[in-house]
Amino acid sequence: MSGLFDNILHDNESLFLDEIALDYDYIPKQIPYRETQQQFIAECISPLLQNKTGRNLFIQGAPGIGKTLAALYVKRELEEKTSDVKTIYINCWKKDSSYKILLEICNQVGYKWTQNKRTDELMDIVAKELNKGTVVLFLDEIDKVREVDILYSFCEDLLKKSLILIANNKEWLNQLDDRVKSRLMPELLEFNEYNAKETEGILRERTDYAFAKGIWDPDALQAVINKTIQMGDIRSGLFILRESGNCAEAKASRKINIEHAHKALSKLEGFKIKNSLDFGDDEQSILDLVRGNSGKTVKELHSLVEKKFSYRTFHRKIDELRKNNMLDVLEVPGKSSIVNYSKKLTEF
Repeated sequence: MSGLFDNILHDNESLFLDEIALDYDYIPKQIPYRETQQQFIAECISPLLQNKTGRNLFIQGAPGIGKTLAALYVKRELEEKTSDVKTIYINCWKKDSSYKILLEICNQVGYKWTQNKRTDELMDIVAKELNKGTVVLFLDEIDKVREVDILYSFCEDLLKKSLILIANNKEWLNQLDDRVKSRLMPELLEFNEYNAKETEGILRERTDYAFAKGIWDPDALQAVINKTIQMGDIRSGLFILRESGNCAEAKASRKINIEHAHKALSKLEGFKIKNSLDFGDDEQSILDLVRGNSGKTVKELHSLVEKKFSYRTFHRKIDELRKNNMLDVLEVPGKSSIVNYSKKLTEF
């Protein structure tokens, strides 16, 4: 009688050379097609190397097109160049309040005595710690922060700094309070989506990093590339590459073929729900609602959760999920828009 793991363990040589190369936050030695943007970010930061204040920067673009990756690449380069400039990265979807952001900064600079401190007290501590030198604050998903007053405090209380703000929503900056905007005065940097050639180049490069040579069937790899081009999100392609390899190894195959790629695709829907930019509980609940009521109008959907969300809040969250390719919204002239669970996730 064969054992449960015999097919997997009969050949323990992995198809993967370096699976970490398929992580969404993996930073390659070189990031192709984003050299110009990286240089611009570095130029905004560079005055800090001369003990001067840097320039603030607002980076905007759709999800999955390299905004965060480019910023983290510059962060790594700066850290390798000097230890004189502090670098702090915060994901504001996870840390979405002034208090949480300040706690995270305290954690990153090694200040431990935060218990029972108020937000204003934490800001005083952060200013004292960071004003000992120069600092770059990378505030990712800044358009998800609930309290923008923290930016006013950073502008007023931090002396030699550069604020790198990263967002999906292009209009977020225009909607800021004038008193905050006038103090930020940020440079603007827009990331365009990767074109088909660039998407193919990135995935082929990551495949070379991640897998043993020659194990990908050309048709299977091209199918993954085509799907990623359709979705416009490199993270989806990385997921399909990884899962295709896992499916092949589970079948004890020494090649990754089109069957494995299709099997990986069937898992893509679950991946998007679980890993879509760390969506919060509210967004997850709305996705579940639409999933079970696809084809209803925004008003009909809102009527099911009106005790939990105002119509304005609900409509805004629907729009955010649409921009992240999680939902399809069909505009109907003179009527409430129709919302469908995104079919882009399941079509090869």
